[in-house]
Amino acid sequence: MYRIALCDDNKEYLEQLEDKIHRFCEDHNIDILLQSFDDSDMLVESIEDKKMYDAYILDIEMPRYSGMEIAKKIKEYLKTPFIVFLSAYKKYAIEACGLEIFRYIVKSQLDVQMSLVLDEMFVRLSQQQNNDVYIINNQRRYIKLPQSDIFYIYKKQKNAFFVMDNGEEWERITLQEVYEKLNPLYMVMIDRGLIINIQHIKRISENQIEIDGGYKVSTSQKHIVELKNLLNIYWGKII
Repeated sequence: MYRIALCDDNKEYLEQLEDKIHRFCEDHNIDILLQSFDDSDMLVESIEDKKMYDAYILDIEMPRYSGMEIAKKIKEYLKTPFIVFLSAYKKYAIEACGLEIFRYIVKSQLDVQMSLVLDEMFVRLSQQQNNDVYIINNQRRYIKLPQSDIFYIYKKQKNAFFVMDNGEEWERITLQEVYEKLNPLYMVMIDRGLIINIQHIKRISENQIEIDGGYKVSTSQKHIVELKNLLNIYWGKII
């Protein structure tokens, strides 16, 4: 299932947009959860609460928060979000390109362009989901973490904490359950309380592992030896 957020302050236009997307997905047998916002404040509040979506379709000109401002807010939490801008005018296109959005649709061309954009978007989303993305999905949050961006994962009480360059995320889950969802090529479980991304290891000395971002973690000498062996196997496969 893909989660799609729509935001347009024109309620009538928003309903038309919903109908077009639902009809496209029904015709192409695509399962979606579609959430509509006619108030940009509500969407921004959702983003700040880390209730994220797979794709965002945003009107540019809205009161309170413009589509441009919302896109910048989304990019604070997601590195490569799928964002489609809608506008009655072409004049924002250059600025929109600077935000590295997915597509820009002029509303007068919606009937022609929307199906093409949706088709390509869902193909790309499918590829992304199959390309090592870890998803935290519960009642409060929906977050997609590219596994390659995860430095390491540690256990604290009943939670797993994911450490990345831009901070930490957490999920109430056992580390073993986390590990079963990860790519075993480069994500390795050192012991019952620690999973490390081999790609981000900078140095190993005695019982300490130095990781990108200035992080350091410790483990037993036995696990250090095992990790060195895994590193040799990993580099042997990709060189």
